[in-house]
Amino acid sequence: MPTPRRTLLRRRLLRLSVRIEGHPFWSTPAGRTPAARVELRRRVGASRRAEGAA
Repeated sequence: MPTPRRTLLRRRLLRLSVRIEGHPFWSTPAGRTPAARVELRRRVGASRRAEGAA
């Protein structure tokens, strides 16, 4: 029989797993890949640095 602490931890893990799965960052609609998001961040960072240098 599981201990109460183990049961609480299991429930917490399940809740966190559901939150992670439903979070927009981890949702990848068709045609969008994690690599595309990384490239977008890289381009935004480069344009911000260019604006700061001007």
